[in-house]
Amino acid sequence: MEDYEQIVKFLTALDEQITEKVELYIVGGSSITLTIDRQNRTEDIDVVEVEQKILDIAGKKSELANKYNVYIQKVSEVGFSAPNDWRDKAKQIGDLDLRKISLYSADIHDVVLGKLARLEHKDIEDITGLHENNYLNINYLLKRLNQNKKELLKQEYKNNAKLAFKLIFNKKLIFRQGKAKIN
Repeated sequence: MEDYEQIVKFLTALDEQITEKVELYIVGGSSITLTIDRQNRTEDIDVVEVEQKILDIAGKKSELANKYNVYIQKVSEVGFSAPNDWRDKAKQIGDLDLRKISLYSADIHDVVLGKLARLEHKDIEDITGLHENNYLNINYLLKRLNQNKKELLKQEYKNNAKLAFKLIFNKKLIFRQGKAKIN
């Protein structure tokens, strides 16, 4: 719960410091922490295409980051490995008392697709936890994976997807004619 509470305090402090309304779209571990598992550990809040003025106030070397041990990390739209329509599927996080920040979280399946790009130990832990606690629909994840056209062109991404499906879901993933299928 500590990370969740720290993130909420951090976002509240940021909300108090900014002068204009802003929409923030979060992805990654912070999405999991704020929407599903308050015990999930994260030190950054991955925000897609965040403005520099927000990074100046809440980025890695900011006073807020030093005070709350959490910071905003910019993720480029291109760098977030999810289908192009991911923003349409994002949900507003409305249970925080923020006046100027409208906070949106990517759909959890899109967060998982983003984690497949890197697939480090923490990513595997996050995806495993989501799967073990029944937050993922494998068929929907496969559908979103197949809609993730730009990533399916990358061999490393396909290899990571195969590995994740084998390790986490105990499923063999194959790629035929540009589409992923469970074998």
